[in-house]
Amino acid sequence: MKTILTQEVQFVEKEVFNGLIQFDKAAEIEIQQLIYYPYYFFEFDVKAKRFLKFEGRVGCTIDALGGHGAIIDVQPELKEIQAAHLSMPMVTVETEEAAEKAERFVFENASSKVKFMTIPTIKKVSHRLFYRPFWIADYKGKEEREQLIVDAVSGSYHPL
Repeated sequence: MKTILTQEVQFVEKEVFNGLIQFDKAAEIEIQQLIYYPYYFFEFDVKAKRFLKFEGRVGCTIDALGGHGAIIDVQPELKEIQAAHLSMPMVTVETEEAAEKAERFVFENASSKVKFMTIPTIKKVSHRLFYRPFWIADYKGKEEREQLIVDAVSGSYHPL
């Protein structure tokens, strides 16, 4: 049996349904399933010189299917669960490729946001693969029908 790292589900199926129905009481909403979407988390030490010495840690996630990066403020809280009956897409971005993308993303992000007098040095501190839970919901309003993906950690949603 495979064990994975995941974030805790904060919004259960009933809360997602109730939240969506509040926006359109006449809509037909069906929560299809909970999926676990793979991401890599990388943490980097960043050092550079601007007017004063700059040192800090930066967190970055890389989508393990598309390879897209994002800077995050807080390291995700993760727990181990058994993945025997979970719906999870297969990881398509290998760890080495994700590490290169993350380092490039952090460098470009740091360089564009802060004016450094020297080139920033970036050193990978840690990395791990984790899965973020999302609900898939069918939404049928008066004039539209679409599938929504609802983040089970934050509660945010958008069309698929």
